[in-house]
Amino acid sequence: MLDVGNHQMWAAQSLELSPDQRFLTSGGMGAMGFALSAAIGTSLAYPDQPVVMIAGDGGFQLNVQELQTVVHNRLPIKMVVLNNQCYGMVRQFQQSYFEERYQSTYWGYSAPDFARVAHAYGIASHTVDDVSNMQQALDRMWHDHRAPFLLQVIIDPLTNAYPKIAFGRPITEMEPFAKPVDMEGT
Repeated sequence: MLDVGNHQMWAAQSLELSPDQRFLTSGGMGAMGFALSAAIGTSLAYPDQPVVMIAGDGGFQLNVQELQTVVHNRLPIKMVVLNNQCYGMVRQFQQSYFEERYQSTYWGYSAPDFARVAHAYGIASHTVDDVSNMQQALDRMWHDHRAPFLLQVIIDPLTNAYPKIAFGRPITEMEPFAKPVDMEGT
Protein backbone atom coordinates (compact mmCIF):
# COMPACT_ATOMS: atom_id res chain seq x y z
CA MET A 1 0.00 0.00 0.00
CA LEU A 2 1.33 3.39 -0.93
CA ASP A 3 0.17 6.77 0.16
CA VAL A 4 0.54 9.90 -1.97
CA GLY A 5 3.75 11.93 -2.02
CA ASN A 6 7.40 11.73 -2.97
CA HIS A 7 7.68 8.36 -1.24
CA GLN A 8 5.14 7.07 -3.78
CA MET A 9 7.48 8.01 -6.62
CA TRP A 10 10.53 6.53 -4.89
CA ALA A 11 8.71 3.27 -4.19
CA ALA A 12 7.37 3.02 -7.76
CA GLN A 13 10.91 3.48 -9.06
CA SER A 14 12.61 1.17 -6.54
CA LEU A 15 10.44 -1.74 -5.43
CA GLU A 16 11.05 -5.15 -6.94
CA LEU A 17 8.00 -7.38 -6.61
CA SER A 18 7.70 -11.11 -7.07
CA PRO A 19 4.83 -12.51 -9.18
CA ASP A 20 2.70 -13.21 -6.10
CA GLN A 21 3.04 -9.69 -4.66
CA ARG A 22 0.76 -6.73 -5.38
CA PHE A 23 1.50 -3.00 -5.56
CA LEU A 24 -1.55 -0.98 -4.51
CA THR A 25 -1.70 2.79 -4.71
CA SER A 26 -4.40 5.36 -5.23
CA GLY A 27 -2.52 6.67 -8.26
CA GLY A 28 -1.46 10.10 -9.38
CA MET A 29 -4.65 11.89 -8.39
CA GLY A 30 -5.06 9.97 -5.16
CA ALA A 31 -5.60 11.35 -1.71
CA MET A 32 -3.12 11.58 1.11
CA GLY A 33 -4.09 9.25 3.94
CA PHE A 34 -4.98 6.37 1.61
CA ALA A 35 -2.28 3.91 2.66
CA LEU A 36 -3.16 3.05 6.25
CA SER A 37 -6.88 2.63 5.54
CA ALA A 38 -6.13 0.55 2.44
CA ALA A 39 -3.66 -1.58 4.39
CA ILE A 40 -6.29 -2.25 7.05
CA GLY A 41 -8.83 -3.30 4.42
CA THR A 42 -6.31 -5.47 2.60
CA SER A 43 -5.18 -7.12 5.82
CA LEU A 44 -8.79 -7.95 6.71
CA ALA A 45 -9.47 -9.30 3.21
CA TYR A 46 -6.26 -11.37 3.08
CA PRO A 47 -5.52 -12.34 6.70
CA ASP A 48 -2.83 -14.87 5.75
CA GLN A 49 -0.82 -12.47 3.57
CA PRO A 50 1.74 -9.93 4.81
CA VAL A 51 0.73 -6.32 4.19
CA VAL A 52 3.29 -3.52 3.97
CA MET A 53 2.26 0.11 3.99
CA ILE A 54 4.52 2.99 2.92
CA ALA A 55 3.48 6.55 3.73
CA GLY A 56 4.99 9.94 4.26
CA ASP A 57 4.63 11.80 7.53
CA GLY A 58 1.98 14.15 6.13
CA GLY A 59 -0.31 11.46 4.76
CA PHE A 60 0.15 9.22 7.78
CA GLN A 61 -1.07 11.98 10.09
CA LEU A 62 -4.41 12.06 8.27
CA ASN A 63 -5.43 8.65 9.62
CA VAL A 64 -3.03 8.05 12.49
CA GLN A 65 -5.99 7.30 14.79
CA GLU A 66 -6.52 4.10 12.78
CA LEU A 67 -3.57 2.62 14.64
CA GLN A 68 -6.26 1.71 17.19
CA THR A 69 -8.05 -0.31 14.48
CA VAL A 70 -4.78 -2.12 13.76
CA VAL A 71 -4.36 -2.95 17.47
CA HIS A 72 -8.01 -3.81 18.12
CA ASN A 73 -8.14 -6.24 15.18
CA ARG A 74 -4.61 -7.56 15.74
CA LEU A 75 -3.63 -6.79 12.17
CA PRO A 76 0.01 -7.64 11.35
CA ILE A 77 0.55 -4.61 9.11
CA LYS A 78 4.13 -3.49 8.60
CA MET A 79 4.04 0.31 8.43
CA VAL A 80 6.93 2.28 6.97
CA VAL A 81 6.71 6.05 7.47
CA LEU A 82 9.21 8.16 5.55
CA ASN A 83 9.46 11.21 7.76
CA ASN A 84 10.98 14.29 6.17
CA GLN A 85 9.19 16.71 8.53
CA CYS A 86 7.44 18.44 5.63
CA TYR A 87 4.95 17.98 2.83
CA GLY A 88 7.78 16.97 0.50
CA MET A 89 6.02 16.88 -2.85
CA VAL A 90 4.39 20.29 -2.34
CA ARG A 91 7.68 21.66 -0.98
CA GLN A 92 9.40 20.47 -4.16
CA PHE A 93 6.84 22.39 -6.25
CA GLN A 94 7.47 25.46 -4.10
CA GLN A 95 11.18 25.07 -4.72
CA SER A 96 10.75 24.69 -8.49
CA TYR A 97 8.04 27.24 -9.19
CA PHE A 98 7.60 29.58 -6.22
CA GLU A 99 11.11 30.81 -5.43
CA GLU A 100 11.47 28.49 -2.41
CA ARG A 101 8.57 30.04 -0.49
CA TYR A 102 7.96 27.01 1.70
CA GLN A 103 5.00 28.26 3.70
CA SER A 104 2.98 25.47 5.34
CA THR A 105 5.21 22.72 3.93
CA TYR A 106 8.68 23.18 5.38
CA TRP A 107 7.93 26.32 7.37
CA GLY A 108 4.85 26.12 9.57
CA TYR A 109 4.54 22.32 9.54
CA SER A 110 5.60 19.69 12.03
CA ALA A 111 5.07 15.99 12.59
CA PRO A 112 5.28 13.90 15.73
CA ASP A 113 7.75 11.13 16.44
CA PHE A 114 5.70 8.30 14.91
CA ALA A 115 7.66 5.60 16.74
CA ARG A 116 6.49 7.14 20.02
CA VAL A 117 2.93 7.40 18.71
CA ALA A 118 2.99 3.71 17.73
CA HIS A 119 4.38 2.84 21.17
CA ALA A 120 1.46 4.72 22.77
CA TYR A 121 -0.89 2.38 20.87
CA GLY A 122 1.11 -0.67 21.95
CA ILE A 123 2.68 -1.23 18.54
CA ALA A 124 6.36 -2.14 18.33
CA SER A 125 8.38 0.46 16.45
CA HIS A 126 11.84 1.60 15.50
CA THR A 127 13.38 4.74 14.00
CA VAL A 128 16.19 4.77 11.45
CA ASP A 129 18.10 7.96 10.80
CA ASP A 130 21.19 6.41 9.25
CA VAL A 131 21.01 4.12 6.22
CA SER A 132 23.71 1.89 7.70
CA ASN A 133 21.16 0.80 10.33
CA MET A 134 18.44 -0.10 7.82
CA GLN A 135 19.01 -3.86 7.64
CA GLN A 136 18.91 -4.17 11.43
CA ALA A 137 15.65 -2.18 11.48
CA LEU A 138 14.10 -4.38 8.76
CA ASP A 139 15.12 -7.49 10.68
CA ARG A 140 13.33 -6.09 13.74
CA MET A 141 10.25 -5.29 11.69
CA TRP A 142 10.00 -8.84 10.31
CA HIS A 143 11.01 -10.61 13.54
CA ASP A 144 7.36 -11.44 14.27
CA HIS A 145 5.42 -11.55 11.02
CA ARG A 146 2.12 -11.84 12.95
CA ALA A 147 2.49 -8.53 14.80
CA PRO A 148 2.09 -4.95 13.60
CA PHE A 149 5.23 -2.86 13.40
CA LEU A 150 5.98 0.76 12.55
CA LEU A 151 9.33 1.67 11.04
CA GLN A 152 10.00 5.40 10.93
CA VAL A 153 12.69 6.40 8.46
CA ILE A 154 14.05 9.92 8.90
CA ILE A 155 15.04 11.55 5.61
CA ASP A 156 16.37 14.95 4.62
CA PRO A 157 13.49 17.42 4.16
CA LEU A 158 15.04 18.80 0.97
CA THR A 159 15.24 15.44 -0.83
CA ASN A 160 13.40 15.69 -4.16
CA ALA A 161 11.76 13.06 -6.35
CA TYR A 162 13.19 12.84 -9.86
CA PRO A 163 12.54 12.42 -12.66
CA LYS A 164 9.24 14.27 -12.76
CA ILE A 165 7.28 15.91 -15.49
CA ALA A 166 7.92 19.63 -15.42
CA PHE A 167 4.80 21.80 -15.21
CA GLY A 168 3.76 23.02 -18.64
CA ARG A 169 6.32 20.90 -20.48
CA PRO A 170 5.92 17.77 -22.62
CA ILE A 171 6.71 14.34 -21.22
CA THR A 172 9.94 14.39 -23.21
CA GLU A 173 11.27 17.17 -20.96
CA MET A 174 11.32 16.02 -17.36
CA GLU A 175 12.83 17.77 -14.40
CA PRO A 176 15.64 18.32 -13.80
CA PHE A 177 15.16 19.46 -17.43
CA ALA A 178 17.10 16.64 -19.02
CA LYS A 179 16.49 15.86 -22.66
CA PRO A 180 15.60 12.21 -23.36
CA VAL A 181 18.98 11.62 -25.04
CA ASP A 182 20.73 12.94 -21.92
CA MET A 183 18.70 10.67 -19.65
CA GLU A 184 19.41 7.60 -21.82
CA GLY A 185 23.13 8.32 -21.57
CA THR A 186 23.17 8.06 -17.76
